[in-house]
Amino acid sequence: MIGFFKYTSCPNMVIGISDQQAGSALVLKPINTELRKILWNVNMKTGEIILVASDDMVMDTSGSSITLQQRSKGKLSQQWDMATTRGFIRNKQYTTHVIDSLSRGTYDGNSVILYPYNGSEAQQWKFVPMDEMSLNNLAEEVMAEEEPSQG
Repeated sequence: MIGFFKYTSCPNMVIGISDQQAGSALVLKPINTELRKILWNVNMKTGEIILVASDDMVMDTSGSSITLQQRSKGKLSQQWDMATTRGFIRNKQYTTHVIDSLSRGTYDGNSVILYPYNGSEAQQWKFVPMDEMSLNNLAEEVMAEEEPSQG
């Protein structure tokens, strides 16, 4: 399912990436950020949250940091649970920890981290799926961006 993760306490911010390469930190981004940095594919079967712009890059955690990493099949730190505690995204390796906005920050570039579950607003996210119409429009936009400009 393709969509984005809205920050509940600041709905104009979403989970995004600082850069599209392995090791890049997850950060808050404004909802109007280019889609390649904020659009995710949630695989409910495997628990992976995959960057749509790169089928091989997933959310991964090491300690408290959450970064974009190469997919490694079956790796628990790359598997997430959004069903156990609605509105919260738990990591399957660190089951008592959820995705959190560092220091309850609401600004562009604020770190998105893994933190022990406490139920605070800083830990609440809403997955907003894109409908088929939006996906078709997105595909058209991407194709238009790739065409060389006539000058």
